[in-house]
Amino acid sequence: MKLTLVIAEYLRTLKERDELDRLIPDLLVEMGYVPIARPQTGNRQFGVDIAARGVNPETGKDELLLLVVKQKDIGRTEWSGGDQAVRPSLDEIFDTYLKSHIEAEDAGKPVSIAVVTNGDLKQTVQANWSGYVNDHANRASIKFWGVDTLAKMVEEYLLDEHVFQDEDRRDLRRALALSGDVEYDQKDLHRLMLKSLGLTDDGALNVVSKSKKELLKALRVVNFSARMFASWAMSDGDGRQALRAIERALLWSCHRVKAVDGWDTDKELIQSLLGIWHGCLVVGRQYFEKIQAHCYAEDSIFGYARESAELSLVAFEQIGLLASIGLPYALMVSGDDQIRADQYKNAEIVADALASFISNNRISNSPCFDRHSQDIALAMLLFVLTNRVDKAKEWLRILIRNIDYAFKAKKYVPIGNDSIDDLADLGGWHSGNTAEKLMSCSWMLPTLAGWCVALEIDDGSLVSG
Repeated sequence: MKLTLVIAEYLRTLKERDELDRLIPDLLVEMGYVPIARPQTGNRQFGVDIAARGVNPETGKDELLLLVVKQKDIGRTEWSGGDQAVRPSLDEIFDTYLKSHIEAEDAGKPVSIAVVTNGDLKQTVQANWSGYVNDHANRASIKFWGVDTLAKMVEEYLLDEHVFQDEDRRDLRRALALSGDVEYDQKDLHRLMLKSLGLTDDGALNVVSKSKKELLKALRVVNFSARMFASWAMSDGDGRQALRAIERALLWSCHRVKAVDGWDTDKELIQSLLGIWHGCLVVGRQYFEKIQAHCYAEDSIFGYARESAELSLVAFEQIGLLASIGLPYALMVSGDDQIRADQYKNAEIVADALASFISNNRISNSPCFDRHSQDIALAMLLFVLTNRVDKAKEWLRILIRNIDYAFKAKKYVPIGNDSIDDLADLGGWHSGNTAEKLMSCSWMLPTLAGWCVALEIDDGSLVSG
């Protein structure tokens, strides 16, 4: 499949708010425009979602570009069926925005208006569209950027041949094709991201350094590629692949940006990182929406594995993922009081779902592998930050009680390893007595001991004599 078709298919999945309107400013920058107004929730914008100034690629003259962003196909209802329809938005631009919101720098410049959508202009309104464009031609040039036009622009400007070569295109197509495979290691996507950022496999910078402009473009490519992969993975049913991809993009991008002197005061670099961070929030929200109902069902993960060790892997992976989704909202410090309150409410919703998941799946009280200490730490942190300390203490007591029994019985002890294969090779739980080699060096006991200190649990009733 041609990359343009792949991009178009991805664009069709985007929502207008916080997804499509997040991509377009990056595209405008690569086209040479400077965004002067970005989408803002709650503020009246008089028909304009995004405003930018730059050089019209067709005329070669400076212009003011005003974008009206909509979702999906534009039919009769979307054209004039309400206050949020296309025609009322265009009317507001002509009646109000162009009369009172033009900055002095843009006075007298030609004005272009683009209606942007990830759908098409239906045949039923093409006559209405043409008539409106002709009637207002003396005041502004009005264009329609549908999904096919957007896809071509993305490929031409965002994924151009200077940073996105044929090999990169092949890597992206392979990654998308395998995004629904639960065993896929994302090696093709990782190779694309590392190459774009100028990093080696071990995270070191390549010999040839990038200019700031090249780095900004690379960050946009990484963000777009990771978001596209995440969308494909989510639609194929494996949201875990989506979360891993976007989190990896954020980690590597942060690592690369921190190699730039003065990065922490560079607004453009920080804005690029925030774009990837926002992608993590979006993908996390989508994943949570998929599994939220299952958190409130008893034994909801029963049947996803054949034995306790495998079931434990499934349970604690979900615990870690849920905690990772909720923590950014709990730690949010930017925005006004209302925004922070809304974000904290999101953290509480995730924390309640996590608490229910643990209560409804008893295997969540029996960690098996070393990595589970990380999942437990993340969950405990979310409970504490959302003022659910009682739940944290209750779960901690149960964990310690079960692990104490496991050590005394020498069965199902949390091992100092993360491999089911190693467990089987050494006899492990299948022999009835956990091998001594596997019972040592686990981070589980120090992790639980640390949380006992943090939560001020020091009574001797946690373990039996």
